[in-house]
Amino acid sequence: MLPNDTSERAQEVYFQRLAAMTPAERIGVGAALWESGHALQRAAMRRKHPGAADLEINFQIAVTRYGAELARKAYQRT
Repeated sequence: MLPNDTSERAQEVYFQRLAAMTPAERIGVGAALWESGHALQRAAMRRKHPGAADLEINFQIAVTRYGAELARKAYQRT
């Protein structure tokens, strides 16, 4: 369900458009949304850790997504 600030007509159009999409189109939209979110998270990490190397940024993102313990194991940190 969409937020209650969305009109019923807008919801109808939204769901009609979703129903009209092929599975590949829906996957493409989902992938684009994921990429946008990832880019926003990367930019936020860069602001939080200015001058950090890409590997450190990747590690910090992993910490937020998977927790410190799993991120340390994946990046072989103690």
